[in-house]
Amino acid sequence: MMKKISKINYGNLGKSFSIFFILITVLQALIFFLTTRKILVGWLPLSVNIIIAAIISYLYYRFRYHVTFSYDNESFILEIGREKISSKWKDIKFVSLYYSGLVKTSMRLYKGNIYKDDYLEIPVLDLGFPIKDFRSEVQKLISN
Repeated sequence: MMKKISKINYGNLGKSFSIFFILITVLQALIFFLTTRKILVGWLPLSVNIIIAAIISYLYYRFRYHVTFSYDNESFILEIGREKISSKWKDIKFVSLYYSGLVKTSMRLYKGNIYKDDYLEIPVLDLGFPIKDFRSEVQKLISN
């Protein structure tokens, strides 16, 4: 039975909400101004824009950024949005932690014996999993 780790990354969800809210509000204001030559200000249009932006941004986040990691003793599956990558633990030679400098720490799983471009990067912080605990668990799985 595969263990599944999945957590909403509120940073990415907030960014997509902000972008869609601004786009919807500007578009709505532009359309209303061009048709009536007035600027509409009120709670009702703001509420409608918030609801529409929330729905669109959540769907966009799920299809583009949401990270799910499933694994068992034999293999693992990494899903980022619609992209799906799977591999066997026996194919992984070693593990390292990678810090991108943007408060984003990932774990890299290398398939070769040297640090080259043949790796898979798992955004551990997006999964909400403690990095050191996850790394030690992965070390156990690749050593078997």
